[in-house]
Amino acid sequence: MFDYSKEQILSALNSHSKELIRPTEEKRLRIKDNPLLSKSLSALDRCRDFYRDQPLYSIPFSIFKRYEADGDRTEYEYSEKGYFRHRGHLETWVIAAWLYQEKKDITMLEDTIWAICDEYTWALPAHMSGKQGLYACLQEDRYTIDLFAAETGDTISEALFMLEDKLDPILVKRARRELEKRIFSRYQTGLGTGDFWWEKSTNNWSAVCAGSVGMAAMCGIDDNERLADIIFNLLSSMRYFMSGFAADGSCLEGTGYWSYGFGYFASFADMLYRRTGGEIDLFNDESVHKVALFPQKTFFYGSRTVSFSDAGSYGGISLGMTYMLMQRYQDVKIPATANISYGPGIDGCHRFALTFHDYLWTPEKLPEESTDFEIYPLPAAQWFIGSGKDRFGFAAKAGNNNEPHNHNDVGNFITYKDGEEFFCDLGSGEYSKQYFDNRTRYTFPHCGSQGHSVPIINGNGYQKAGHEFAASDVTVNENGISMDMAPAYGIDTVKSLRRSFTFDKYNAVVKIKDEFDFSEKPSSLVERFITKLKPEITDGEIILKTQKNSMSLYYDKTLFDAAFEPCVQPDHGGNPFTFYYIDLTAKEPGYKCDYEFEIR
Repeated sequence: MFDYSKEQILSALNSHSKELIRPTEEKRLRIKDNPLLSKSLSALDRCRDFYRDQPLYSIPFSIFKRYEADGDRTEYEYSEKGYFRHRGHLETWVIAAWLYQEKKDITMLEDTIWAICDEYTWALPAHMSGKQGLYACLQEDRYTIDLFAAETGDTISEALFMLEDKLDPILVKRARRELEKRIFSRYQTGLGTGDFWWEKSTNNWSAVCAGSVGMAAMCGIDDNERLADIIFNLLSSMRYFMSGFAADGSCLEGTGYWSYGFGYFASFADMLYRRTGGEIDLFNDESVHKVALFPQKTFFYGSRTVSFSDAGSYGGISLGMTYMLMQRYQDVKIPATANISYGPGIDGCHRFALTFHDYLWTPEKLPEESTDFEIYPLPAAQWFIGSGKDRFGFAAKAGNNNEPHNHNDVGNFITYKDGEEFFCDLGSGEYSKQYFDNRTRYTFPHCGSQGHSVPIINGNGYQKAGHEFAASDVTVNENGISMDMAPAYGIDTVKSLRRSFTFDKYNAVVKIKDEFDFSEKPSSLVERFITKLKPEITDGEIILKTQKNSMSLYYDKTLFDAAFEPCVQPDHGGNPFTFYYIDLTAKEPGYKCDYEFEIR
């Protein structure tokens, strides 16, 4: 995979001009008039209006040190004086300055780049702590290349390449000097030293960091021998990234992280293809083809998506990237059930490359969408995804408890109807130091099995974290998925716990069967289900209602006592939300217990 030699890369670079990656004037004018980009360009205009009135603060040390002090990262990252406010300025003004070429936008871009060059580090404190702690490592290397330092380097390098003749020469010289020491030299001196754990990462970090460094280098380095050396080493990280996908192309981090990691891979691969006149083509690999097909399998009606691990329950499809992939692979489709992602926003991480390259790739006419309701058994990922009657969506998983952004969630499932969520996965909690500390991570219901729709054994018998705590004897086919969940608990007295899901797409029904086999009679046994809707309990039925729809869980009332309990937790943005534990407590659990449930 991607087995190009350094000599091949250098030859391709020498044979073709750097100008091949420069967006043309014709492309700029077509983007401005593209009807499919009208909403995105309106979003850009809103960002221009917003950021023009927002000052560019020097980020205070008092919020820089908070992560080390108490584990909080939201103030440094998202406050009005924080890191991502600068990146919102940067994304907005690079795109606006190139697209509209107005003096006031160019001036704002110059001020933004100058302010970012003033930053002590382009990395987040949460990504700098290492093994010794933030303060111990800080003076040794404030030029850590993390996700956002790499993205910052790419954005500034692309801006200088596209707009150098419109920017002040003093600013250009300073920015190039910062790129050299913070990105280019830092990458080359850090290779193979252990400084960059992401060099051999199998998750989104390898693609985002390597892709960003690569795009920055193609725009900012004129020495082809040096550029070839950098690209050759980056391809190693891209191989590791691709190896992190299941054999069927599934992304265990979910659709959102697919869009992030594969989006940067695709942006880098496309720029490299153009820079080398098509001689270096990373898309010409079947594993890339399989990964490109993943998102069209994961969307349900209303832009709902599979939300296992730290993924979100909403998603959007990048029209530009999807169209670019459609030109490569005939079986890539745009899922009609997914919303189109529209341009930059005021909040978020402000990923310039994904927004800008989407502009470059978006066609002027909408391609045909896929409208079929499908069944997707994904045996390599050990997922089952299905859509059916009444816009019913269902997904369930087996897997193991050492997956990317891991949750202890073997046997978990989610349901949607008409774009509304019923039985849910909580997704990602607020990212803090404690959230990523394995000593405390699984106390959060977002991550521990106590916050997922899986059984609880002997009062506090939850699933354990680790690759060995996994489903066994897994079967995935067109009808559903079944597994032995017992190994995920690591409880000696649980001989087997066979959970089977059967999905009837024609009648929009999910059937769940749990078969327990114990060597000792359990002291208690609870079948837990998770929802964000307040349940109504009647005889043998638990009803979940929205203003438009309802969904019920049917159970044998002679076997269970039913109850529910609310729980309040912060979401990914730190905002409190309420969800509910629905607990069906077995009245008389024995050595062997078989329970059946139906959801419709």
